[in-house]
Amino acid sequence: MAKAKPSNGHRDLSLIRASGSTARVLNLALVFERFGDSADFAAKPLFRIPKLNRTLILKHVVRDHERALFFRAEPHTTKLVIPYSPTELELGGASLMVGERKFDQLMRKAVGASVGEEDYASDLELIELLHEMPSFDPFMMREHLKRAGREPAKCFFEMSDADISSMQEFVRREIEPLVGLAFGAAGRRAETLSMRLAEKLMTDENAQLLAPLRDTLRLSVGEFGEGVFAWKGFLYYKWMLTDFAERQQAFGASFLSCVIASDDRRVRQEVDALRQSIMHRIDMVTFTASDAMAAYARAFSALTRGDPAAFRSFLLAAPAQFLALGEAIGAVKHIYSFWGFRFPEKATRRLDGEEAQEMVQDFDRMLSGLQLIRPPGANEMLL
Repeated sequence: MAKAKPSNGHRDLSLIRASGSTARVLNLALVFERFGDSADFAAKPLFRIPKLNRTLILKHVVRDHERALFFRAEPHTTKLVIPYSPTELELGGASLMVGERKFDQLMRKAVGASVGEEDYASDLELIELLHEMPSFDPFMMREHLKRAGREPAKCFFEMSDADISSMQEFVRREIEPLVGLAFGAAGRRAETLSMRLAEKLMTDENAQLLAPLRDTLRLSVGEFGEGVFAWKGFLYYKWMLTDFAERQQAFGASFLSCVIASDDRRVRQEVDALRQSIMHRIDMVTFTASDAMAAYARAFSALTRGDPAAFRSFLLAAPAQFLALGEAIGAVKHIYSFWGFRFPEKATRRLDGEEAQEMVQDFDRMLSGLQLIRPPGANEMLL
């Protein structure tokens, strides 16, 4: 069984641990450290096998030297790192990848022989569900699991400290129009209060500071918790779309100008056609997701004008949209991240024909199946 060693910054589990969960890393070791003693965690764990609730689960780019481990070549997979110690991640852990030939053998060895078959089968099914997701964005993941009949504790869907920190100023600007309505604040006091509210909104929906906001929305304590989760989801996706808008032009220029080194004219033509298709689908994701954001903006605008009913209704119905939004935004983010990993800044952009075909086919297949950009009732076969 492979051991995850702390040989560099990419593999040092203690560094991953410090960053918390992200769209690419589901950090259950940190969730366990923070919430493992809570009643909610004990009552509704993510996995049935306790050891798996301390695992690091990563969306992983398959390296060249790893391809022989798989039944068929895959550009990326889901990787599990089961730490030898949940509190001392620098010791490394057992590493296995979904789809590799010895996955079941490695998995059974990692979790121990005493695990019951029912628990093992249930957790294996959950790993497949996580593998199918394009990212671990907490809003899409929660809705995806809910539709599969799984509703683990809310602590498994906490946003990462890094994302919260990056979003803080964005959220402050977004909610500032509410401060006067709910708190009667203006000027510098409104700005200061907006920052405090943004922090509490992103980290603790039960904070007493948010009580006037809950009263304004006319939500019960339970409804407010669900509503805030939905609100955070739309703020998260709006923030991501803002980031995409800044990156899309640079990505397009890099992606379309990459030289395809092949003597086969048909290969070059196929790659060029798929590149155009990919850029078109990314444009469609951005356009359609922006429509969803416009619906949010209209409901929020009504709230700032003193009419909370529309926003209240919007929040309570919002999670139904997270699956399509999360899958689409996660797919585009993966493409941007994968391309950036393959071609760091100032690297020569050149691919041989076989690698280029494999890469663009994978990108196009990922985008062509998205609910967000498929016409209602369409049953498009994936390429």
